[in-house]
Amino acid sequence: MSGMGGQDELRISPPDRPLDPRVKTRLAEELARCPDLAFAHLPQVMVPARQDAPSLVLFVWLRAPALRSLRFALNLVTEGVARALPDGEFLDVVVLNSAPELLEPIERARSLLVENDPEERARALAAASASGD
Repeated sequence: MSGMGGQDELRISPPDRPLDPRVKTRLAEELARCPDLAFAHLPQVMVPARQDAPSLVLFVWLRAPALRSLRFALNLVTEGVARALPDGEFLDVVVLNSAPELLEPIERARSLLVENDPEERARALAAASASGD
């Protein structure tokens, strides 16, 4: 389990209760069609000060050009999520580009869902590692 310190400690871990395999596959297929998405992770997140139970959170890393039109890129991602999930289910979506310090703990959770751009993922990991030194 990985996390960050402080009152609102964020605990990131592999899911105790992952998505149904068919739903997970459909979600990965939908996200693979998002042209602005470099990669996405689906770990379990717990904030003890704010939650009674952990929940799945979709962390997405967008390609740099997409950051100029963030709303458009996020609309494509959330539309894909909505198509993949059964009615009444939802996922929180977090743009990981704006919180790169979370990338290493998320990677340790072994929760990679889709990797559309391996080179961008390698760059993101290298930058996160360099900033953590």
